Amino acid sequence: MKYEVAGARGTVDDPEGVLKKVNVWSKANGGDVLLADARVVLGRDHLETAVRHALRAQSSGTMAARSVSAEALRYLSAQRQVADAIRIAGIHRGTKELAIAVFGRSGIHELLVVFGWSRDDHVLDSEGKSFEAIGITEAEWASLPPNQRADLALEKVALLDTEK
Repeated sequence: MKYEVAGARGTVDDPEGVLKKVNVWSKANGGDVLLADARVVLGRDHLETAVRHALRAQSSGTMAARSVSAEALRYLSAQRQVADAIRIAGIHRGTKELAIAVFGRSGIHELLVVFGWSRDDHVLDSEGKSFEAIGITEAEWASLPPNQRADLALEKVALLDTEK
């Protein structure tokens, strides 16, 4: 399945309303959309890896979630349960930095236009992010040089497969 990822800026005032509108847009465009709070994304590779793991789970019939977007959110947050993934990495009232993955035929640009958000892939950068949100301990974080710390997020994504 084709996908595209990006970061964006925009304010979420009504998360349920946004998710309903995204669902309508997704169905109309023959795809699925992951919206996540970019504050838990520790680099573009983290988001890409979560998406690829979700797509692999979908193709092998091993998804724990009902949609590829929810499966990607599980991987992104390194959580076994979708409810925990939503609590940790889902959008909430006041979310201003978004991580987005569009699965299917349409792309990010069309979605951004519908919501009036602006693309900003820098919101995916790992600097200043909460590594603890996805279960990385302070000791783990401190054990690596700054240029390798985001790799811990990739490890958490990969380890989720062993916990299914």
